[in-house]
Amino acid sequence: MPNLAYGYWEVSIEKSGRVKLPTSLLRSLPEDERKAFYVTHGFGEHIMLWGEKAYQEQMDFLNSLDRNLVLVKQYRNAFLRNTAMLECDAQDRIVIPRPLMEQYSIDKEVVLLMDNGKIEIWNSSKYHEKFDMTPEAMEALNEQIHLGNFKAEKEVTDELS
Repeated sequence: MPNLAYGYWEVSIEKSGRVKLPTSLLRSLPEDERKAFYVTHGFGEHIMLWGEKAYQEQMDFLNSLDRNLVLVKQYRNAFLRNTAMLECDAQDRIVIPRPLMEQYSIDKEVVLLMDNGKIEIWNSSKYHEKFDMTPEAMEALNEQIHLGNFKAEKEVTDELS
């Protein structure tokens, strides 16, 4: 079976933070990246679960930054806070650290969204609230993206400030 770069799953999570990774998700990853992951803060309202290769790419980026700059130090420290290496148990379950679960309101149901070895873990309600859209809205968004009629996130943020 070829490795797929993308995928979407909705799964239940135990109160302890234990979540069973779907077999189809694991089979979508390279064989040597199915049993151990790094969990970190996401860049948004989600937790990131990184495969070894994706995490190493992120760390290479972090290590390329000048640590003497206060902004870089703040970014590195925030990103690395609560970072942990997780290993799957015999039933392909991982335990998400409690501080991350609390910060991102992870409880009973989560959405796992995989994109090239990076897996976003979302509170299911928050995910659907943020990304559910009508077919018409999806069509309009698609048109904006393909025509280049959108502003970079920084431009929008600057305008709101």
